[in-house]
Amino acid sequence: MQRVIRDAQATPEGMSALQAKVALIQKHFPPNVASLFAIPRMGSGEVLEWWTELGGQPTPYAELNEDAQRRLLDTYEVRQKSLELLADELQKRGQPTVADELRSLLGAPELDKLYSLNGEPLAVRWNQRPPRPIPPPVIPVAPVVPVVAPSRRGWWVAAALLALLLLLLALWLYWFLHREPVVVVEPVAPVVTPVEKPVVPAPEPEPVVVPAPEPEPEPEPEPVPTPAPVPPPKPVVAAPPPAPTLDNFACRKKAPDTKIPQFVVVLDTSGSMDMNIKSVKADEDWFFSNELNKYLDPNRTVQIFAKPTRMDVAKDSLAGMINGLDPKIDTRLITYEGCNSTPDQGVFKFGDRQRLINGIRGLRPNDGTPLADSLAKAASTVDGRNNDAVIVMFVDGEDNCQKDVCAVSRQIAQNQPRLRVNVVNIGTGGPSRCIAQNTGGRVYSSNDAAELGKQLKLASKEVASNAKCN
Repeated sequence: MQRVIRDAQATPEGMSALQAKVALIQKHFPPNVASLFAIPRMGSGEVLEWWTELGGQPTPYAELNEDAQRRLLDTYEVRQKSLELLADELQKRGQPTVADELRSLLGAPELDKLYSLNGEPLAVRWNQRPPRPIPPPVIPVAPVVPVVAPSRRGWWVAAALLALLLLLLALWLYWFLHREPVVVVEPVAPVVTPVEKPVVPAPEPEPVVVPAPEPEPEPEPEPVPTPAPVPPPKPVVAAPPPAPTLDNFACRKKAPDTKIPQFVVVLDTSGSMDMNIKSVKADEDWFFSNELNKYLDPNRTVQIFAKPTRMDVAKDSLAGMINGLDPKIDTRLITYEGCNSTPDQGVFKFGDRQRLINGIRGLRPNDGTPLADSLAKAASTVDGRNNDAVIVMFVDGEDNCQKDVCAVSRQIAQNQPRLRVNVVNIGTGGPSRCIAQNTGGRVYSSNDAAELGKQLKLASKEVASNAKCN
């Protein structure tokens, strides 16, 4: 433990209450949060001192560079958020007095009282009222006493009047020196939260049916003279046909009734998409298993939700994929609204792609993962029997809405044989591989933004190849 400053201007009044608040924080938080507030102690000469258990050289906020100041304030805000969340939790548990004690520590830092110790914020002279001003000396004005002819009775009267005057003067001085200063509290402007505009789906246009071209009549063959008999050639073993690929799959059936394939994107907007792109399943299990974990280890919580998030990478990669699609292909978008709904955001043609991308960038992650319902919803919007269709599912986790996504994919394979589902896993998690296996699709995985963009292009290559067959 080390001393940070000696505060000759502060008063020891209420020091025990400040020490009790520090003990309350130390009881509920680890040292990195409890060390936010310096510990008041009475030093030599009855001077109040401020101590800390943090190591390192204390540096005043004003002496830090701009980048260090920004990082210090960000850390301070995280520590304050932890205090606020714990106060709300204690309020729910029926401890309003303790909750109010914690809320008294909330607020923006006074920068002249903020220090940095190895990047950790430290507030000194907190919850302190400004020192009481010392009034200027008052010189009493002696009243004019009329001159009375000396007599024994006159001296007694004069002495009584003088004593009364001195008593009144003493009472007035006592009141003046001990009166409380008037503190003016400035009003706080209300915080206005901007309202985000939801993505308004475009009206779904009626499908355009392309008439099948009539086959040209075959010309009648001309008579061919009978050739001379030729000895039969030696038998030749034909080479096996090449294995089908993404490119030749779409073009292997060049029937005259081939239409432009239908294309649907399912974008996961569940709460876990707000996690960092490199977070692992162990991080998800730790965070969602106990709501108090975020208070016990706020540093790990900050790392799990640091930028860039899975949603940030998904938006950028998906925008690149949409811009790279063939102009003939229309794109339908399916998203999540918890386990109760999988909104169909509509079909977007080539001219509406920028509006689709802007709407995707405005989406916010929230609530559960209805993976099976979203797959069934996407499949219900395409043909998949008489016309090719491709679904790209952009997801980061298993179905947590008590539905069997493997059973749904098997039903799709049986009823819609010309529908393929490609799955793009975000981060290290991912859904069951049965979705792609049952429908003849593929699974792509990556936790890197640049690599994910390449994987998306592969996932949409099949539908692009179909469009070029026309």
